Amino acid sequence: MNTTRVLAITSAVAALSLSQAGLASAQIRWGHGATPRSGACFYEDSNFQGRYFCVGSGESMATLPNGMGDKISSIRTFGGAEVMVFRDRDFRGASTRFGGDTDNLKRRGWNDTISSIRIGGGGVFGGGDQAREREHDRGQGGYGAILPQWGHGPMTRNGACFFEDSNYRGRYFCVERGDSLRSLPAGFNDRISSIRLFGRNVEIYVNDDFHGKSRRLNHDTPNLGSSWGDKISSVRVF
Repeated sequence: MNTTRVLAITSAVAALSLSQAGLASAQIRWGHGATPRSGACFYEDSNFQGRYFCVGSGESMATLPNGMGDKISSIRTFGGAEVMVFRDRDFRGASTRFGGDTDNLKRRGWNDTISSIRIGGGGVFGGGDQAREREHDRGQGGYGAILPQWGHGPMTRNGACFFEDSNYRGRYFCVERGDSLRSLPAGFNDRISSIRLFGRNVEIYVNDDFHGKSRRLNHDTPNLGSSWGDKISSVRVF
């Protein structure tokens, strides 16, 4: 096969791929239609209210169409699907994984901030190399994929919750499996007194960026005591 023909075929394939990507984006519309057997639906309002659009498992959107980017407030998953969301187009910037329904993205620091998405089946975005890649993609600055908020909302089903007081009392924030916080923001640093786990493990560090003294937990801890109470500065959940 000569070089000219190879170039022509390559160009045709590239053009077809771009055409299909554009068609996929064009077919996505806010509405109230059918939901997928396996995939995820993205809602304009919290608590799965208002208009929504759905994406099937195995699909991705490098750029959300006009009128959809940065306008998602809740996510519902179907058929064991998992969702990776990114703050920037082309799967760049801060990212996080949602392994189930999320009725209020504001509690997770993701309300109206999603620009690109990937949908996988159950376990597709699990631990190991993929988890390390996600952490690398988040970059060196900021808080990682999530911004914690003290509150009393729904707890995670696949991660850990960090409580301001001992015996799981007072306000708390939760972190999903595979997420990490390199540096707890003001109002959270050195304020954790108890930790509840939901089928996961946690590593806690006395300093930012996972430095200094550390401890791994694989069970609920109602009282971190004088050694760790109010002394945590960064965390990993896996």
